[in-house]
Amino acid sequence: MKRLLLWLIGVALGVAVLLAAVMSVSYSFTSEGAKPASAVQFAGQELEPNGWCWQVPLLGGQLDKVFASPRTLTVQKLGVLYDAHPAFTLPDWFSYGPLTITDSAGNVVFTGTVPAYEDFLFPANGDYKAELTLWRMPETMLATQFEGGSTGQLRRNPRLEKPAKPTGWYYYSFRFTLQASAGVELSADRVEQGGTIAAAFTGMVGDTAPAVETDLGSVQAVRLGSGWRAYIPAAYNASAGAHEVTFTVGGETVTKNITVIPKDFGTVEVEAGPEASEEANAEFRNIVWPLYEQPAREKLWSGGFVCPAENYMTLVDFGQVKVTGGKQGSRSNSTKLYTIPGEPCRAPAAGVVVLAKYLALTGNTVVIDHGCGLRSYLYGLDALSVSAGQRVERGQAVGALGEEMTMDFKLGSKSVNPWPLFQTSGGLFWKENG
Repeated sequence: MKRLLLWLIGVALGVAVLLAAVMSVSYSFTSEGAKPASAVQFAGQELEPNGWCWQVPLLGGQLDKVFASPRTLTVQKLGVLYDAHPAFTLPDWFSYGPLTITDSAGNVVFTGTVPAYEDFLFPANGDYKAELTLWRMPETMLATQFEGGSTGQLRRNPRLEKPAKPTGWYYYSFRFTLQASAGVELSADRVEQGGTIAAAFTGMVGDTAPAVETDLGSVQAVRLGSGWRAYIPAAYNASAGAHEVTFTVGGETVTKNITVIPKDFGTVEVEAGPEASEEANAEFRNIVWPLYEQPAREKLWSGGFVCPAENYMTLVDFGQVKVTGGKQGSRSNSTKLYTIPGEPCRAPAAGVVVLAKYLALTGNTVVIDHGCGLRSYLYGLDALSVSAGQRVERGQAVGALGEEMTMDFKLGSKSVNPWPLFQTSGGLFWKENG
């Protein structure tokens, strides 16, 4: 029995010595190269780490070896940047990145994370300093749980992921001078009557919206991502030929020309209907017309629109000349559909209901603001199921259809052709997210 006990003690000591030897070898051969490479860029320039702390797993994640370098007062100088929104290029291992940017007076102009920086606009050209810490952590780990230490110290691995990976951070401190110049890019310089053109504003600093002046309609610019966007309508009756558009951006003026191409929408036979009363017309003017000039809200739609009626037959199409008794009348700025009573009337895209009301001229009426000055006007519903102020999603029922429904899509006060919207075609979907 005594011999067996001595043998077991000897085996245990041998295993301990072996483990110590393995750990010693693993510790010795694990070098700084085991931590992730920095590989961070800002405005296309490589950022130099100014301090770091990494815990590199040993023995299959049983322990960590710590590599650390304290932060210093050194600030990397990047020089003059001409992009109004210099972008970060991040390594694959990135999981969390607090960022602070201050101006030359020491005022904090941005504090948040790198993803939140994507929607940030610098307040002005000038000198800035940025401080960034890039972390790699397991998904369930918080930065406050990190156990950093001096170079070479062993720490217990948090064991929150398998296989174990390095955990830690790099710190960066850098200065730059922003010297951006405003510019305007159009989605196209030619557009058919009924179409739309998008204008993207580049080189923008500050929070003053660009101004757009054109005889094609009232145009408002809104923030979109890290810049601004405006949508210019070419109504069914917009004059064919060149139209000058003037953009005022950050005190600079940019002029561009848009050519409107004529489109033959055809004719349609219609029956003469009863004339609306002056009271009905006045009610419509007082309630609906003010919506044309309402301030543009942020962009709410994403992707293509859906037709408000799933099953329909077109009675009067957008832009068609209406013929009554052989005599040509006005052109239609809307689209009248023959629909199946009781079926749902669908929201064409995400938006906010700004009107849901019975009007003597148009019956049960729903107006949805989709942002950027674009609104859908749905007339002649059999019943309403939404109210003003309500947020709706694409395809959501806003009421029930009757035998006929009229739809009108307007940018400001100018009607645009609905069919390209249902086909995800045209300027409204150009560079849709920024």
